[in-house]
Amino acid sequence: MQIGHYTYLRRATFAAAPVGRSKAPRALPIRQASVIATISLLSAMIILPCLFCRTSLAGQDADAAPAGETLKAKVRQMDPSAWRLSPEAEQMYYYLLLADGMNDNSRLTVMTAIDGLLKVEPSLPVFRESAGILLSGKEFDDAENIALRGLRHFPGDTVLTLLLAGTYGEKGETAHAASLLEEHLAVYPGQREVIEELARLYLQNGQKEKAVDMLAALPIKDASPEDMLFRAKALSLLERPAEAVETLRRLLDKEANFYEGWVAIGHLYLQDKKLAEAAASFTKAAELADSPNLWFRIALIHIERKLPGEALNALDKIPASPDIYIQAALRFADGQYFTEAEELLNRALKNGANPDEIALLLSAIKEESGKDSLTCLEPLKRISPASPLYPKALYQKARIYLQAKQYAKSYAVASEGSKRFPELKELWGIEAYALVKLDQNAKAEKILKKALEHHVGDEELLFTLGTVQDDANKKNEAIKTMERILAVNPKNYQALNYVGYSLAEKNINLHHALKLITAALEQNPDADYIVDSLAWVHYRLGNIEEAWKNINRCISLGGDDPTMWEHYGDIANAMDRREEAIKGYTESIARKPANIADIRKKLSALQKK
Repeated sequence: MQIGHYTYLRRATFAAAPVGRSKAPRALPIRQASVIATISLLSAMIILPCLFCRTSLAGQDADAAPAGETLKAKVRQMDPSAWRLSPEAEQMYYYLLLADGMNDNSRLTVMTAIDGLLKVEPSLPVFRESAGILLSGKEFDDAENIALRGLRHFPGDTVLTLLLAGTYGEKGETAHAASLLEEHLAVYPGQREVIEELARLYLQNGQKEKAVDMLAALPIKDASPEDMLFRAKALSLLERPAEAVETLRRLLDKEANFYEGWVAIGHLYLQDKKLAEAAASFTKAAELADSPNLWFRIALIHIERKLPGEALNALDKIPASPDIYIQAALRFADGQYFTEAEELLNRALKNGANPDEIALLLSAIKEESGKDSLTCLEPLKRISPASPLYPKALYQKARIYLQAKQYAKSYAVASEGSKRFPELKELWGIEAYALVKLDQNAKAEKILKKALEHHVGDEELLFTLGTVQDDANKKNEAIKTMERILAVNPKNYQALNYVGYSLAEKNINLHHALKLITAALEQNPDADYIVDSLAWVHYRLGNIEEAWKNINRCISLGGDDPTMWEHYGDIANAMDRREEAIKGYTESIARKPANIADIRKKLSALQKK
């Protein structure tokens, strides 16, 4: 029983931007501090928000014009030219207007203020601040225009170039952004921030080699921790993990408390199956940040290392949580550590977990551990008929009886369940299967047809009906049922295989059978029983070499059915491989097939040769 995989949401450890977006420069020398200081001195009444807030100004004009008032009229209201202010006072007015516009998320006010500031003082700092504000406010077209205007006044300025590249990247024009930075570096080589941004763009564009070559131009001795982390990511993406690990080791030798570095190297060790090193790296990171997610990941690694005690120790670092204990219990059960799994479920119960959910899980874990059916059923007694989980309890109980070959009890429980909870299709399936085991195929078929009245066109129930009809030797009806499935879902590999194999068995429409079985195999390429079907249809077609190749692949995939071994014997016999044919028939007979007498005749005939 594979109980499932816990999805670990990895903390983002690298400073790269999302694919298709360019990250704005990380450290632009913009004079926002001086602006804030000036405004604060002149007006304690205005609170300036963070200049780099991420709220879009678009579509959020708080001071929308009243009815009949035009946009131009609104702009004229904000024009101070009629006041005959000094240049210094006019500049201060526009700074205050900018703060007001940003506080109200008014694009009109912000753009009026920026245009006024650039009219009064078209300086490099004002161009930088204005483009940065607009880029951070997601006004990408306006930011692009301001950055281009600034570069006409101050050609080659690195900050404006990075801001312009940022606007291109945010609009999805990453190739344009990369081209701009390449041209800049051709004139001004060696600028670290431009090189790093260009490397990020190369990575976004899938140009991994160019990204690494670009980063290689930067001297490691002067690199910041973030730079080295980014370099390691690029090497990892380029499938050069050893170099990535070495880069991170050098980083952590200098910056032993760099959380993101420990997480990154832990992931690289994990990819390389170096579990002890991964656990040690994640432990260091978890100790730095006290991360519950990391402690959980460490516990999972220790389970994989077959160290359940260490895994429990890691879980003890996490604040008590029923959800965490349940998830951990399932992973311990996956690792065959059933005692620890039950202990964790009991912890979950003590910390407020749903008692009925715990009862269901305890039953499943006891069953997986190989305990007898009565022991597995014991926890289910706690779940009352009034519980929302009672239908699942009935299903679990019916399934346990079925596994224990107590078919009459399984049928009784499933029958009760399907009457009370007809919406639970699994109960109908168990009820029918138990009847088949009780040699009541006609009743099973009737039950499944009734189930399909509640679950019209359900593929699983239709397939079960088809197999019941097949067991009752109603081959034609079974094929029609499977064709009903294919009418709903032409890619249902079980139905494709059944119809194809049935045609091969009848030795009719063999090319159509081959097409159906091939289509089934495309959906489930490693299913031994479908590979057996492929071998058999090739045998029927006279493609003996193909048949031999596929029947051997079937066995190598774990095929161990008596029919598969009989096919092995038949195909080997057709190739005059006497010893292999004897082996196939002998293995088939050992598994006690229904047609054992026929196979003994084949074996006897071979042995007489």
